Parts: sequence; C-alpha cells; structure tokens
Amino acid sequence: MTPKQFSDFVGQDRVKARLELAIAAAKHRGEALGHILLIGPPGYGKATLASIIAITMGASIKGNNGQAIEKAGDLAGILTNLEERDVLFIDEIHRLRRTIEEYLYPGLKDFKLDIVIDQGDYARPVRLNLPVFTLIGSAQNKEQLSRNLLSLFPIVVSMEDYGGDALAAIANRFADSIGLEIERGAADRIARSSDGTPLNVQNRLRHVRDFAHVKGGGKITVEIAEMALKMLASNDEKPDSGNNRDAIPTSVRREVWRRDEGKCSKCGSRANLHYDHIIPVSKGGSNTARNIELLCEPCNLAKSDLIQ
Repeated sequence: MTPKQFSDFVGQDRVKARLELAIAAAKHRGEALGHILLIGPPGYGKATLASIIAITMGASIKGNNGQAIEKAGDLAGILTNLEERDVLFIDEIHRLRRTIEEYLYPGLKDFKLDIVIDQGDYARPVRLNLPVFTLIGSAQNKEQLSRNLLSLFPIVVSMEDYGGDALAAIANRFADSIGLEIERGAADRIARSSDGTPLNVQNRLRHVRDFAHVKGGGKITVEIAEMALKMLASNDEKPDSGNNRDAIPTSVRREVWRRDEGKCSKCGSRANLHYDHIIPVSKGGSNTARNIELLCEPCNLAKSDLIQ
C-alpha cells in the first residue's frame, strides 16, 4: 500500500522532480545524496518520500523522532550503527534538544563524532569517523529549525497543498491496493471530506470500507460513502453547532500561517500563536482566511472580543 517509487506517489510533482534530479546527480557523481529537509504539514507523506528516496538510492533507511532522542548517547548509538550511504530519517527534527542538535553538527558536516570516554580524572575526548550518510529531516515549516541546523541541509523542499483531483486519485490508488471496488464519485466524496490531507483520505477510506462491508455488500458507492461519512464527527460532515462553529479548517490554517509568515500579525512575535477571528463568529464572522489572523497570546488577550 505504501508507494515504493516516485511514479507511485500521487501529487507533489515539483517536489518529486527536485528530488529525482538530486538523486540522479548524486548517482552520476558516485556520491552520497546531500542532506534533505522535507517541509510540510502532518499526513502529507514526508516519511513515505524519505523511504522512496532511500529505495531509489539503493540504501537502507533508519528512522527516529526528534523528541525521542533525549541524550547525546542516544544520538551516538544511532550514528555509529549507520552503514556507508545509509539514510537516517529524523521526523520532527525541530524537536531535537539544543544540546543534541549541537552534538549532531560535526556528524553532518564532516562525518565525525566527538565523544567523551570515562569520567573524572580518566575522562578523555575521542573523535570517531562516521560512515558517509544522508540525513533526511522533516518539519512543518523552516522557522521551527535553528539557523545553524537549517544551514546544514543543501536540499530543502516544501510540499504543496493537495488538490481535489490528487486526493481522489490517492483514494482510488489506496482502494486498488487493498482490493476495494469504489465508484469514482465515492472517491471524490471521500477526498472532499479529507481536509486536504492524504493521510485523512486513507483513514476515512478505511472507515468507509468497514461500513461498506457491513452495510453495503463490500462495494463503495456514493450513497455508501455519504452514509459512512455522516458517522464521523467532523466539521465538514455535519452542520455547524454551538460546539464547533469556531473550528477553522486545516487548509485555512495553512493559508493563514503562510500569509502571516508564522508570526503575530500585530507585534511579530513567534511565541504562543493563536488563530484569531478578526470579526468574531458570534458577530457574523466567517472561517475564511481573510477573516483570520495569527496573534500571539498577549495581543489576542488585549484584543478581547472587539470588532476592529
């Protein structure tokens, strides 16, 4: 079910073209691929792309999460167990602790690792040679990384938003991979309910599949998809109520984040940001990007509920 090559990965044509070019150039020179940073929201397929890159390079891939690497020893264990030309994938690389991040720098720049052996009077520094490897990191936006860490990635690619046709194609491909019969209109309906995220397409298709097997004889028709999706407690599957009228679609959040450059539209702060309605929903405001701005917590509290 998981794509193994770029041609099987639906969408992201510009990103795939950039990565395929870099891979072809590295192979032509007989070199390891440069370090890569994949930027995009959760569920967009960054881990899948990392796996495809490793397969295309003929390399093994080892994965971890930035938050899970707690000590320098954890990182040392990971790096010293790599083989020549391996791919190391660190999801949410911005979650690395600053001390761990600094420990990583010589490994990325010079493929060296400085460690301290023993303690007290017997402590002594040792420099280890690491195999040449490719680090692939992922984050939601570049601003989450320190300037020093960001500078170590020669290849930085930002994933694009998925359109309805691409999401429907993902639904059809996923259905084919698990042997499901699905009508074209049903795939379109599932795609529209997915909030623009491929992972949501797969998760909703699994739910619709279960519903179809129990209620509809196994085939996913438009009617079956509609009935199944009504069971899901999501904002786009039922009318707004008092409990969810303020909910902002993920696609709108992404648009606002890009427009406001990930900082408070009033003071420029990047800390404790909130998505704030310019005209409150209670006074007729909408959940559209033009009515929403990023505000830090102090600016949001200062504004209160006034219409500006």
